[in-house]
Amino acid sequence: MKNVTFYRFDVEPKNDLRIDQLLVSYLPEYSRSCIKNWINNEKILINGKICSPKDKLTSKSLIEIEVMQNEKLDIISEDIPINILHDDSSFLVVDKPCGMVTHTAVGNYSGTLQNALLFKYPELRNVPRAGIIHRLDKQTSGLLIIAKTLQSHNNLTKQIQDRKVIKKYHTLVSGIINNVSKIDERIGRHKINRKKMSVTENGKESISKIKVLRRFEKASSLEVELVTGRTHQIRVHLSHIGHPVIGDKLYGFKKTIFTKHPDILELLSCSSDDHALHASSLEFRHPITNNIFKIECEKPKSFKKLESLIEEISYANTN
Repeated sequence: MKNVTFYRFDVEPKNDLRIDQLLVSYLPEYSRSCIKNWINNEKILINGKICSPKDKLTSKSLIEIEVMQNEKLDIISEDIPINILHDDSSFLVVDKPCGMVTHTAVGNYSGTLQNALLFKYPELRNVPRAGIIHRLDKQTSGLLIIAKTLQSHNNLTKQIQDRKVIKKYHTLVSGIINNVSKIDERIGRHKINRKKMSVTENGKESISKIKVLRRFEKASSLEVELVTGRTHQIRVHLSHIGHPVIGDKLYGFKKTIFTKHPDILELLSCSSDDHALHASSLEFRHPITNNIFKIECEKPKSFKKLESLIEEISYANTN
């Protein structure tokens, strides 16, 4: 009997890409030539039908792929320490540190969470994207779900698509936020800087719920719940209302608000690639038992230190 793995997942059209180009972003561990061979050998079906590498999606579609388990992967495994907070037969929850890229892509073929996962859990080679079903930006820390089997991958991916996974973040932002409980602004690719996203009328629906935890003299501490999960969503939304995430220079953070506070400036300089943004809580249905599963994790030391220094400023100026 053939040693075969079957992948099944939903894919949406993106930037008018051909199907072979589009699938590379979903399965970065396989080369584009490998994916083209699968298509030409009728190993990939779109909505149950064979396709051509040049075909393009016009709507959300079901992709089915038949993969021999001895197919050569382009991604290497690396012995990189990772913080596993939960591990059972169907999924993991990882606390990703600031500075680590979530999965391999052009320019990031090593040192990623995906490289680390494949070393510690070689069986993840049989799951799309080594089980990574959502992502965090390199500069963002916190919780990520990793599916260990195809069954849990399909279940958890559907929960995310159906907005059944509750994802909450802690963040520190510039300025004092008042009278904001929800940001409902569409997000799309920035017209000029293609590395950025922006609020645009032609973007995708994007909703963030905002809860102010504390107001300091020069900053606010927030809990943000993602209703949708667009690229850079929290960073774009908070920048759009004039309160960029502290440390997020791409979306408008200026260190000048702390000019008179050298301790904070020094900390921001030492962690220049980090954002004060942390994925702190996840809640979803366990893919096997269907029971509610909830997990939280502490903020990184650098985040706590920054918050403490900002608090000291406010305390000193009120006494």
